[in-house]
Amino acid sequence: MRSAKEAGCFPYKSKLVCFMEVFPDGTITQILTDRNSRQSALSNAISGKSKIFAVWPGQWRSDLFIIDDLDELFDAWCA
Repeated sequence: MRSAKEAGCFPYKSKLVCFMEVFPDGTITQILTDRNSRQSALSNAISGKSKIFAVWPGQWRSDLFIIDDLDELFDAWCA
C-alpha cells in the first residue's frame, strides 16, 4: 500500500481511480462519483469514522493507496 500524499500528484479527479471507504468493523463500500456519496465519505473520514483508500490502475499493475491528505481530497471533490 502506498501513500497518496507521498505520490505527490495523485489523480483525485480521475475517472479511472476507484475509491473505497473502509469502516472499523471491516465493512467496505465503493464511493460513487456523485457529490453526496463523496461528501458523506469525506465527512466520515474527517471525523475518524472511516478511512478512504483508492486503487490507481496502471498499464501493468494497479496500486492501492491510502488517502492520507484529506485536505487535498476535499479540494478535488468539493471545490
